[in-house]
Amino acid sequence: MANYNTHDDPDYYQKRTKSLLQTDYPLSVLNIDFTISDSFVIHWHWHEDIELVYILEGQAYVTCEEEQILATPGDIVFINQAVRHFITPTNPEGCILRSVIVHPSFIFGFGQLEMEKKYITPVLHDASLKHLHITPKVSCYEAFRSPIEEIINQNEEKPIGFELISKASILHIWKELFSFVVENNPVPGKKIAAQDEQRVKQAILYIQEHYMESITLDDIADSILVSKSECCRCFKRTLNVTPFEYLMKYRILESTKKMHKKTLESISEIAGSVGFNNTSYYNKIFKKYMNCTPTEYRTSIKKDLPPLS
Repeated sequence: MANYNTHDDPDYYQKRTKSLLQTDYPLSVLNIDFTISDSFVIHWHWHEDIELVYILEGQAYVTCEEEQILATPGDIVFINQAVRHFITPTNPEGCILRSVIVHPSFIFGFGQLEMEKKYITPVLHDASLKHLHITPKVSCYEAFRSPIEEIINQNEEKPIGFELISKASILHIWKELFSFVVENNPVPGKKIAAQDEQRVKQAILYIQEHYMESITLDDIADSILVSKSECCRCFKRTLNVTPFEYLMKYRILESTKKMHKKTLESISEIAGSVGFNNTSYYNKIFKKYMNCTPTEYRTSIKKDLPPLS
């Protein structure tokens, strides 16, 4: 379990997500202690990971977008992907909390598009589920508390198979979140969302199905029946990235999967299989998103592989 440290790096959260993805175990449990001297504030930020904040001692304000939540001991606050938030204790005595950070890819793994469409996308892009405050008074409380404590304990002690138990616990929590979406929508699994979010969801599905092809901004915009400029505005307002940036990042993540599965393919072959016609450009974009070159990434994978007997 990692301790939370103060930082001034504006790219801290983006780098943290990259680090989690590179470990192939995109889950982290942070110990955040506001009772120490010179206590600090977790400033406004957002990230691609989902977050579960569990208050152990004291009280904290968890502010998500424009709503301030008063969280007391035992409370759990779910913060959805790409939701701006910050956390601060309510008084000088401070508070202690655990923060479980999970990248959505950990739930099923990349590539399971039908499962993602059915269970992941409705939760991540539900406009009514930007955050959820779970207190001991609500009926579903135990369904959240038990698995989150299991995750904390497993990642602190790290027994054999702790990653499997953690994943099972996340699936239990995700089932509760998905149930919330179903119960708060007139049609099961259908999200209540702004027009931007609806369009971006459809565009993402198009990208996931055609990323290996030579697709353009025109193609992405045509898939949601809007102009190129409107398509860019939708992505910026919803995800704070352009359609092209999302496409590049998705291609890079897909290429890392291929490195794990197809160790005999060359870098140029992998680059071509995910839609890059130029290996030099692929190397440049890979380093931008993964903070290392494709060759360095592949070397790190080989070091972790067991020796052949």
